[in-house]
Amino acid sequence: MKYIILLCSFFIFLGCKKERVEKIYYPNGKLNYTLDQRADTTKITFFDKNENLAMHLNFYRDHFVGNISYSKNPNLPFKDSIVVDSIRGPYFYGTEYIFFTKSAKLMGAYRYKRNSNFWKSLRSMQPFGIHYTYDMNGNIIGKDDYMIINDTVYKTKITL
Repeated sequence: MKYIILLCSFFIFLGCKKERVEKIYYPNGKLNYTLDQRADTTKITFFDKNENLAMHLNFYRDHFVGNISYSKNPNLPFKDSIVVDSIRGPYFYGTEYIFFTKSAKLMGAYRYKRNSNFWKSLRSMQPFGIHYTYDMNGNIIGKDDYMIINDTVYKTKITL
């Protein structure tokens, strides 16, 4: 009976998921971001200097998964989100959308380099293809075309 209890305890111990939450602070002592690690996935939540929620993203091994949701300015009537939609070779790709109160509009696409360090992946963001700029009512006011050649981004402005 003693061995059965020990064996059951061992299997319960193995069945528990490893979870670790880490909080990183600004030099002024306010919360900068949190890392909620569960197995191979890390949920990252960023905060601005006033500890207001600024961005959510999920990192799996060497790339982001799902949505990268963020708000550039909480006083604006829209929010941004990048949907990570494909992985090819050493890169992964996402499409940015802007969400107004009644509609969602395409902003443009980005390429990221895969890396086991989420900071390096986040900082590797490069725009490519056509990107749109909208006014507060959701009307297109700008259109730019980006091309990546040998990890260098080239931009051409398209007149409307």
